[in-house]
Amino acid sequence: MLTVSTDKPGVIQKKRGVHRLKARMLSDRNLAVTDAFGLRNQLIHSGPPGDDVEALPVPTTLLVNSDGKVLWIDQAENYQRRSGPEVVMAALQTHLDAP
Repeated sequence: MLTVSTDKPGVIQKKRGVHRLKARMLSDRNLAVTDAFGLRNQLIHSGPPGDDVEALPVPTTLLVNSDGKVLWIDQAENYQRRSGPEVVMAALQTHLDAP
């Protein structure tokens, strides 16, 4: 599991334990990953005051196989709300348990 955010690396390190994620967490300050997947939020920029990030990504969860093929995608309609873990778990079971 991998997470990508526009947070600075120091912020990611400091807040890593907040959600008890065991994922590798990466910073995408220059939006290279965000833009590679076409996930730049064109409608709103709501970064913290004083943050110099150019834009924010659309909150998205991707399930990608080892060949880089996107098997499943879930995008939030509201940038402040993401799908719950049960939605992601159902996708994992569907795509990883499939023959």
